[in-house]
Amino acid sequence: MDTDHQADEAWVLGVQRKLYQWSKANPDDQWRDMWGWLTDSRMLRHAWRRVSTNKGGRTAGVDGMTVGRIRKRGELRFLDRLQAELRSCAYRPSPARRKLIPKAGKPGQFRPLGIPTVKDRVVQSAVKTLLEPIFEAQFWHVSYGFRPGRSTHGALEHIRRASQSHKRGEDTRRHGMPYPWVIEGDIKGCFDNINHHYLMERLRKRVADQRVVRLVGQFLKAGVLAEEQFFRTEAGTPQGGIISPLLANIALSAIEERYKRWVHPDLTGRSSRQSILSAASGRRMWDRKAGHCVCFPVRYADDFVVLVSGTQEEAIAEKSALAKYLQETTGLELSPEKTKITAMTDGFEFLGFRFVMKWDRRYGYCARVQIPKAKSHDLRHNVKECTGRTSARATLGAKLQELNPILRGWANYFRFCYGASNVFTSLDWY
Repeated sequence: MDTDHQADEAWVLGVQRKLYQWSKANPDDQWRDMWGWLTDSRMLRHAWRRVSTNKGGRTAGVDGMTVGRIRKRGELRFLDRLQAELRSCAYRPSPARRKLIPKAGKPGQFRPLGIPTVKDRVVQSAVKTLLEPIFEAQFWHVSYGFRPGRSTHGALEHIRRASQSHKRGEDTRRHGMPYPWVIEGDIKGCFDNINHHYLMERLRKRVADQRVVRLVGQFLKAGVLAEEQFFRTEAGTPQGGIISPLLANIALSAIEERYKRWVHPDLTGRSSRQSILSAASGRRMWDRKAGHCVCFPVRYADDFVVLVSGTQEEAIAEKSALAKYLQETTGLELSPEKTKITAMTDGFEFLGFRFVMKWDRRYGYCARVQIPKAKSHDLRHNVKECTGRTSARATLGAKLQELNPILRGWANYFRFCYGASNVFTSLDWY
């Protein structure tokens, strides 16, 4: 495109900064007009660049159009038409094309993916660019999934620090272990079952521009096309949409809001982030000392854990109360079979890592993040498949090109784990 890329990016960044600062300063107010920004040619060009440089650009939606075909016909022509449709309110999202992809590590199980058209992806990207700074300013520090600058490693480090034993004698409950129990949360079909009415109400609390709100509602109700059959979407945010992770975070932030006293308490006047975190930490400590059951959540998208300072009976009661709360607010259900209560000393798995508390004479209970044995077995299996008899005709260079991304990605993901070097050494000998 014959346009100034850097000027577009600078303008978009300025808009996002303005929205973020306003949202921080006015947590209970609504932004009333963002349609002009959404339909601005600079915003649409920015969204197009995001979509066209994504690996999924070669994947077509129900209209059969790909990024490559649009480029051949002319990008500016495509964006001018899209801008005209939006400004005249003639734009309507198309149904997503359903595609089943196999679940990692679960043979025979598939996850439904809804693939929007390229045109819908561009509009969704523009909407996300405007909504994200508004809600990012309001999301709490215990939420990590699908957020800029946050990762699985950050979530694990948060759990590790929160569960670390205090100095001996400072907290006598449960031998100095702040949280002896953990609720491993599992939501039934989370992305497919989020209540649309609840989600739209949360959106309206921060966005008063009805054209933007209506557009998000149209995306939610666009439906799915599977094997030439149309299915209505009465609930959920289709996995595969650019805006879906943000909408899911808006809905699922209700989980941490249940534990507001211990995560993000209200303080009088304008308070800094550090003062809020210090107040939350102080309340958790004093409530534990007073013998009260304290709950502390950490969430990564729809995967979450709740650390519990009380007894096993109190953890069981909290699990039931949380299930009822989620059902009443978000319309989501906790899976009774998969939502487990585990002793921290027995260990639990979260985001592919194994988390366990170990006793140390000098420091008390220490939190350790380990590599699960099943993950090592899976890597060995993948290496065996790449180097087996079926690949005997492949050259050494081809095999290395196939193996290196697998090994590098696996090592980077688990490199911070306790005893990672020993596991890596054992795998080197495989």
